Amino acid sequence: MHCTTQPTPGSSSPKMLPSPTGPCQTSSRSLVFGLGPSITSEDGIITGAKLPTGRQILRCMLAKKPGGNGVLSQFEATKGVLEQVRPFYKRANIPMVSDKHACHKMVDLVNANNKLRKISQAKRSSETTAKQLEKMECRLDATFPLWPPNVEKLIDNPEDLAFLASMKTDRVATFGVLDKKLQLKVKRREERQAAAAARQSRCEKELEEITAMSSLVSESDEEPEEDTNTVCPTSEGEPSHKRKKTGTNVFIPHDILSRPSVVSLATRLKMSPTQQAAFTHGLVAESGSECTYLSTSYATADRARRQVLETISEERHKQWTPPPSCTLHWDSK
Repeated sequence: MHCTTQPTPGSSSPKMLPSPTGPCQTSSRSLVFGLGPSITSEDGIITGAKLPTGRQILRCMLAKKPGGNGVLSQFEATKGVLEQVRPFYKRANIPMVSDKHACHKMVDLVNANNKLRKISQAKRSSETTAKQLEKMECRLDATFPLWPPNVEKLIDNPEDLAFLASMKTDRVATFGVLDKKLQLKVKRREERQAAAAARQSRCEKELEEITAMSSLVSESDEEPEEDTNTVCPTSEGEPSHKRKKTGTNVFIPHDILSRPSVVSLATRLKMSPTQQAAFTHGLVAESGSECTYLSTSYATADRARRQVLETISEERHKQWTPPPSCTLHWDSK
């Protein structure tokens, strides 16, 4: 039976108090002085429904620590452990110290444990060593503190404050069921942001290719300027003047990608929204105008295409009338 704290309105991290259980049974592995059972590959992943303890972080650090042929440096291993710890603090809505400070605290924990394990066999039975071992055990069993000193002033939700108080003392509180939903929302938001960044980079790459192609075409079309004071002799049958290159000023509205004629033309040409946005951006940039005043993103082109095509379909559906001689016949067989 689980005892649950009453959720506070506006809190995204309800906490649960589990029923007391017995100590966890560990597998029969060789014991290491000041550490406990020997390190395995399972220690490289931090799990649970509470903030990680010093023992979890220490064992994870040692599991990722490079051995004889290791490829991870101490800094890379520490950063990897920190990335595993960060989601726990996000789920609890508890702020963290800076990454540099957090990495230093993790390295200090490893160094303190290494110093304890380097004590010789002859001195491990002494009273001083026993006190040091007891102090290290208390440090490993407690929550590894990665919050700032004024964390209580930074948290407004009383439920989150109660959870933090439990992590500092008896570690009874756990994450609630709604935290899983919050984690899924955060994961989906990160996936959407990654997809948007990928589309943006792809659009910029296509724009660079279009700009490079247009610059090559413009260079090939350039002709040497003629001296206006020099009269070129003309042969018989040829015109006495040459065609001069001229241009015109064009006003491009900010919603050019949303115009039905532009959407219809891009659809008939089988241009994707990304290609349409990149082409419009390159055309405006090549003419020497500012693209910041126009909506030329991939999302704008895609949204405009959906809306315009839906509007055109509805208009065509309203305008269509069935032929007068059209009759429907249904045969039950």
